[in-house]
Amino acid sequence: MKKLFCVLCLALVMTGCSQSNKPESVSPNTASRETKPATGTSPATNADSPGPVPSAGERIDRPVEVSFEPSGFPPDWKWLDPDRADNPTKYDLKSGGLRIELPTGKDLFGENRTAPRLLKTIAGDFEIETKVRFDPRESYQGAGLLVFRNDSNYLRLERGFGGLGGGDNGIRLDIREDEAYEPLATPEKFPTDAPTVELRLRRIGREFTAFWRPPGGEWKEVARYAPNYPETVQVGLIACNTAGPLPVEFGYIKLAPPVR
Repeated sequence: MKKLFCVLCLALVMTGCSQSNKPESVSPNTASRETKPATGTSPATNADSPGPVPSAGERIDRPVEVSFEPSGFPPDWKWLDPDRADNPTKYDLKSGGLRIELPTGKDLFGENRTAPRLLKTIAGDFEIETKVRFDPRESYQGAGLLVFRNDSNYLRLERGFGGLGGGDNGIRLDIREDEAYEPLATPEKFPTDAPTVELRLRRIGREFTAFWRPPGGEWKEVARYAPNYPETVQVGLIACNTAGPLPVEFGYIKLAPPVR
């Protein structure tokens, strides 16, 4: 009897040891929560990577004036500074406009796609207008409006100095279609040394029309261009500089349905 009791006690002890050595089970959901790394994109990465144009854009059905506030950029506008890590572009919004301290080496030409820009995704027909305070003195320095499909397809309307096709101070319109880059208008054809100009781009269907004027003057057509762009593109401001550092200030952005 004593032997039987000892055998039972030994069996109970062995069973307890076996259970204490068994790993604790973890439900799949618990394991996932404990081991899954944090996700998300840092603000710097999100702000500095152009990426693809979103498929959905805002339709402009009434006039809108976009103002700049010290608290930050307007909603739905994205600031891009592609080489921020190596050559950051300083800016401020304190004056009620967008003032940029433009360093050298910033461009959107060839393989250099480092120009700072402020963009909004828009669908359909529209007009965009801005006022640029800028005094370029070397080639190439330019600032103005950008319509951006992707890194290899865009158009630039700028108050600039020099650039492809010649000329000194003036207005220029440049386009890129895949590997081909072409000036449609140069400072030689549209000369001006005005420190402040107003620029406008109009889209109706496939056709884009560029205009410029001195403040309060009459609008002058620069050129027309009808690329095979999708309905949705990014539009906004751009500043380029491959010469000495200089400031540029954008006074406002106006969006409106196009005048037909």
